Amino acid sequence: MGDSASWAADLQTWTAEALGKERAGNLGGALLVYRRILSRDPGEPGAWCKLGVLLHTLGREDEALEACARALELAPGDPVAVTSLGNVLDSLGDLEGAMARFRQALALDPRNLAATANLAGVLGRLGRLEEALEGDRAALALAPGHPSLTLNLGHTLLRLGRLPEAEAAFQGVLAGAPSPETTAMARWNLAYLRLLQGRFGAAWPDFGARLEVPGGRDNLRGFPQPAWDGAPFPGRTLLVWVEQGLGDTLQFARYLPAVKALGGTRGTVLFQTYAILLGLLLDTPGADRVLSEHDDLPAFDLQVPLLELPALFGGGPEAFPAPSALRPPPGHEPPPALATLLASSSAGGPVRKAGLVWAGSAHHQDDVRRSLDPALLAPLGRVPGVRWFSLQVGAKEPPPLPGLVDLGAHFRDFSDTAWALAHLDLVVTVDTAVAHLAGSMGLPVHLLLPFFPDWRWQLEGRTTPWYPTVILHRQPAPGTWAPVLAQLAGELT
Repeated sequence: MGDSASWAADLQTWTAEALGKERAGNLGGALLVYRRILSRDPGEPGAWCKLGVLLHTLGREDEALEACARALELAPGDPVAVTSLGNVLDSLGDLEGAMARFRQALALDPRNLAATANLAGVLGRLGRLEEALEGDRAALALAPGHPSLTLNLGHTLLRLGRLPEAEAAFQGVLAGAPSPETTAMARWNLAYLRLLQGRFGAAWPDFGARLEVPGGRDNLRGFPQPAWDGAPFPGRTLLVWVEQGLGDTLQFARYLPAVKALGGTRGTVLFQTYAILLGLLLDTPGADRVLSEHDDLPAFDLQVPLLELPALFGGGPEAFPAPSALRPPPGHEPPPALATLLASSSAGGPVRKAGLVWAGSAHHQDDVRRSLDPALLAPLGRVPGVRWFSLQVGAKEPPPLPGLVDLGAHFRDFSDTAWALAHLDLVVTVDTAVAHLAGSMGLPVHLLLPFFPDWRWQLEGRTTPWYPTVILHRQPAPGTWAPVLAQLAGELT
């Protein structure tokens, strides 16, 4: 009895110590305390659960999974442990498994706020938006006015295209003076919403919040040099650095000549890009020197992220520069297999040569929306007078198109992609960097968009001010690709 009472006192003291270290940001110290507890009593489910949550916070998901599973073995009816396991499964990309655990937690405790909110988030990522909306509202019923939960509600409304309601939710978040992180999320969502609507003047002031949100912080650079504010910089050197995806880089390189004009003949513009784009962008107009992100940087006086340029120059479509006129690098030699495939496919009579991309990176947070099942592309195989060429990179299931020629397997970088595009007549693609490259090369591009598209394509219309040769094909409802492809097949016939 005495030993039991002593251990209970120690457990309470050590748990308080661990939680105090967590609050102070000393996560490593908290980890050691939980390990100390479990070395004393490996059968303590609460400590296993807290250890799992902490490991999840540290991104050590495999260890977190093991700890949460151990907690559930010891306390199978604990809704907190079930919810924690669901969170780990969510982080590991097992959305179905996470959903099952959150539902299990709610069966044990219908007022479990974390399980309610996190289930709504999983449903949203699975594209089950109406169910996600119901979950967001259920979470707010448990915690009325909670800033993060209101933000979640606004984001779901945004994805459903219910923009006035979404805007009201985001403004409600800001009115409550939330934490800096939640404020940044609300500002970024407001900018995104207004860009979708074409309200560029209202959107640009909050556009910079993209670098303050959790995901965007990964793109920040710790440069000590001051941020450029758009003022003339004669006699100084300005670094323009890439911060987001390949498509973003290709799209916004168009602003570099305007940047260079503000430096004049004595100002120098350094443009830092991704290695896979370096050969393609070496002669970018407006850049005095183009470097890879792996290159050592020369001395510079000012710095600015590439995607800040549209906001610095401001304005709407009337102020957008024309896209960079991209071409394969002069004298570029493609892989022999790539050249052979294109040459041999040109035989057999006049046909239109069409490039095809049906999926983006599986690691993209919205890949479930923008990529499509290749089987849905079958109607394109019935379009007469077209030979299809896959520009897809990576191990993707090919679509059922007779005579499909795989070019993407031979691409080394985007110089090879540009060389292949220069030998095609048109491109059909989902929202990937190939759309930006083909649009910058002036090729006819048929861009397949989900119901809720990326902000740059806005919510309506068949054309885009960013690329004159791009035609937009939009889902009429979330997840409905079949009518889009049937319509496209008809237009290509």
